[in-house]
Amino acid sequence: MVDTSNSTVISANLEGYVVTGSQAKQEFDSLMSVVGLEEYFSGEIGVFTDPTYFTNQGTSTQTFGTVSFPVTTYGLNTANEQITYCGVSATITSYTLSVGTPPGTSLLFITYLQFSGTSQGQSEDFSIQLVSITTQS
Repeated sequence: MVDTSNSTVISANLEGYVVTGSQAKQEFDSLMSVVGLEEYFSGEIGVFTDPTYFTNQGTSTQTFGTVSFPVTTYGLNTANEQITYCGVSATITSYTLSVGTPPGTSLLFITYLQFSGTSQGQSEDFSIQLVSITTQS
């Protein structure tokens, strides 16, 4: 929950657990750094859509709350895809990435990301999903 009068994060619901105060703000900032990837890591989205490893599965219009916009989805070229980028090695066993730009903005948002695999010897399995967005005109 965000206080719209000053854009302060009041609380966050994380898998059924409600956190407040500074922890809610930290969780929100962490998530938004992923969702708003292009804002923070200009050009890095290319790593996650590189045709060497990932297939463009097409674009469709999707709705998030009351806002609709085109979203492009990417998947693995092959199962157990081995990637190396900037000294980081990973084996990806399952992957879906969807990205799009909400109307009235220039920010490329990750609307869905699901990743399973091993990176630098650590197993990872996570997903994030944008459920609703509001834009102001």
